[in-house]
Amino acid sequence: MFTHRFSSDPIDIDASAEHVWETLTDTEKYVEWNPFTPRVDTDFRIGSGVGLRVILGPLKLRQRQRIQSLEPPRLLAWGMTMGHRVLLAARREQRLEEPGADRCRYLTTDTMSGLLAPLVAMLFGGLIRNGFNTMAAALKERAEATFRV
Repeated sequence: MFTHRFSSDPIDIDASAEHVWETLTDTEKYVEWNPFTPRVDTDFRIGSGVGLRVILGPLKLRQRQRIQSLEPPRLLAWGMTMGHRVLLAARREQRLEEPGADRCRYLTTDTMSGLLAPLVAMLFGGLIRNGFNTMAAALKERAEATFRV
């Protein structure tokens, strides 16, 4: 089985993990700051659907996934299976670590496995990583600008 993992660079944010979590889960405001995923529709319950609008370089995609893990304010994960897991399965995790008071570290990863994973990596790996880093930088900017305002 093929597996590929795409990650953002870890980014330190001068805001509490709780505040950054609030920013991540306030999906109605994504259009104001999130250049990678400007729209997310979900109720944040395990097993619930997640409707995504993703901007992947020149592509504008709609994706349908499901909430897999929810551990406020540390972990938000959703994923999908295309056809059967043997073809393609993906899990996106957004993690917050708290290295100090009023400061946290954000990292997002997408782990894909299946027969199509190498093709996705070849065609879209660089765009996914760039999108993750762009979103992480925008999250940092948004969270720091709104922390204790």
